[in-house]
Amino acid sequence: MSFYPPDGTLPLPFGDSRHAPIAAEDQARVITVITVIPVSPAPHAGRVYPLFGPKELNHYEIAEEMTQALGRPVTYRLVSLDEFTKELQNRGFGEYTGQHLRPVASDYVNGVFAGTNDVVKTAGGKEPQTVRECVTRNRKYYEDRSTSDFWSSAADRPRSTRVLRAQV
Repeated sequence: MSFYPPDGTLPLPFGDSRHAPIAAEDQARVITVITVIPVSPAPHAGRVYPLFGPKELNHYEIAEEMTQALGRPVTYRLVSLDEFTKELQNRGFGEYTGQHLRPVASDYVNGVFAGTNDVVKTAGGKEPQTVRECVTRNRKYYEDRSTSDFWSSAADRPRSTRVLRAQV
């Protein structure tokens, strides 16, 4: 199961609102620096770091970046929140995924995720990946869209027994 439909569309309820997509790898790098790498005194204690990618894009622009990275058409298709939720259910996603993503979509349209900053570079030590770079690096996940269960309901997955405990 995959969030990316086989027909090359991104059916999402985000309008033309913008955000700066950030790669999971970039997030992990910053989180590791903040929580795992020991530094004394702890410069990150009590701080909040909003994480952003390098450039704000809307989903039409994200689809274009994906098209360039994959060498095939990807299009953003605006759908209503109800259509979005129904499509998630039709594709086998758990009910909690829809419950989570509906308010996220409203926040997105209202600009909650807009903005950029240099936290990935300053805290993580490396420039954040662009959408095109991230999709190119992870192309295999877009080629075999039938195997990813990332978006399935947490209730459907076994609970992890590993917990990262950071002392900052």
